[in-house]
Amino acid sequence: MPNDSSFDEVYEQIFLPVFQFVRLRVPASDVDDVTAEVIAKVWRALPRFEAKSSLKTWALRIAYHQVADYYRSQKLKPTVQLQVNLAESNTADDHSEKVATLLSVSQTLAKMPRPQVAVIQLRLVENFSAAETGEILGLTQKAVDSLLYRAKKSFRKIYALESAGGKSR
Repeated sequence: MPNDSSFDEVYEQIFLPVFQFVRLRVPASDVDDVTAEVIAKVWRALPRFEAKSSLKTWALRIAYHQVADYYRSQKLKPTVQLQVNLAESNTADDHSEKVATLLSVSQTLAKMPRPQVAVIQLRLVENFSAAETGEILGLTQKAVDSLLYRAKKSFRKIYALESAGGKSR
């Protein structure tokens, strides 16, 4: 199917999910460049696409590896980008509480292993199925479920330590 698709058709199918995936994983200044590189890699690799998964899932697997390559080449520590809609709150107290919670969650995620953060983002934030998440991360569905269980457990432990004023790692 995609092998005879035009660039525009492929782009329309994958741009938004790839952009959102990359936006959560790299600094804002590099989102466009990393997204463009992913789209280019998908297009170049399209003749080898075997349709064992959806085009979107396959593209996100390429994006996952491109983000890892980005951090290796930059020699940076991965960041976690979280967003909150402050316009929904009515008072300054609401804003400060949401921002504090967001910072605490972000700090907790930054202390977790990258595969655990990836499985939390894919399964809980982006609502991918265990099968899709496994395809993106190169894991079995059972491994994804196990990783998510460990990630939740790790998150709770680190978050509790942070909330209590303790240090982890």
